[in-house]
Amino acid sequence: MTAPSLSRRSFVAGGLAMLADLPAFGQSLAPPGAASPSSLPNLGGEGPWDYWASGQGAGVVRIAAAAILSASPYDTQPWLFRLGETRIEVLADKDRALGELDPFRRELYMGLGCAIENACVAAPAQGVNPVVHLLPESSAGNDELAAAIELEPARQARHPYQDAIARRHTNRLPYDTGRKVDQATLDALAGLVSSSDTKVIFLEPASTGGTVFTDLMMQATQRIIDTPGLRDGRWTGMRSTAANPSALDAKALQQADANWLKATRTVACATASAFGLIMVRGTRQDHRLHIEAGRLWQRIHLDGTNRGLAMQPMNHFIEVIDYETRTQGTSPVSSAMRAALPQDWNGWEPIFGLRLGYADATAPRSPRRPLASIVVA
Repeated sequence: MTAPSLSRRSFVAGGLAMLADLPAFGQSLAPPGAASPSSLPNLGGEGPWDYWASGQGAGVVRIAAAAILSASPYDTQPWLFRLGETRIEVLADKDRALGELDPFRRELYMGLGCAIENACVAAPAQGVNPVVHLLPESSAGNDELAAAIELEPARQARHPYQDAIARRHTNRLPYDTGRKVDQATLDALAGLVSSSDTKVIFLEPASTGGTVFTDLMMQATQRIIDTPGLRDGRWTGMRSTAANPSALDAKALQQADANWLKATRTVACATASAFGLIMVRGTRQDHRLHIEAGRLWQRIHLDGTNRGLAMQPMNHFIEVIDYETRTQGTSPVSSAMRAALPQDWNGWEPIFGLRLGYADATAPRSPRRPLASIVVA
């Protein structure tokens, strides 16, 4: 399928200031040239963060360097890129899928959406306007092509989220329970949607919906640990990002699961100022909706970073909903969430959960794969 192009305006969230011109840069720049192998940084670990922060790279290389700093499920970084003179193709690296934990590849394609959004944030500073085509027809006849980003010459400008790219990190630490996120901020974050098929709702932890969110999170966490297929998917994600995967034997993984269960109860659920649910209107299997939801999540996280907010995905019960939907056709977990929230659910599905608040400590940077290793011919 071919999705409509997204205009320059579509990636600037509603209510935000438009891109600010950088007067020193003058008129439109020539389109960036295609990347050569020698121009791609071969830095892994924290190297990609330092590379981006230093201002290195230009054109499509600079844009791709931003894309790999986006959020992804279990830090799996499930993307590949094909770089051309005026086009970036974002492909799914399905070898990094999470198996039964992500049966519809919802999380994988949400990760691709995050990378697409970061690319769109970085593009204006390179003198180009990104026009995104979701799930275009692939000349290779495969289904790995998630998006083509056409880079049109434009006046060089700085996106409001440009500087947040280097500072955005998933914060799994305790949040300040004495400091609440005010309603105006939540409303602003909820207003960042750019597709009529996505929305985000926020829940007070002490509300009926927030209590059910916490209960379902705890039940789902234990269920993932106890269900071999789900547990194996989680372990796949852990191994894919481990510095020394061979050290993750069964005993180490089981201890990690116990720590995860405890942290979910005593940190993630107990210290959140608010919970969030990203919703999509349509089937859970629609990759276009997955990508749109991923773009929205990245936008929320970048905007929250500018506001000094800490954020963390909380998808345990969303993963169980996917698992139940695939194996049973219906999901009791989804029914419980629907019963707890007084809203019109006609056609809408919960696709992503998160928590947010304020944290005293800065989250660490997640290691990244070298850009040179994920650019394909």
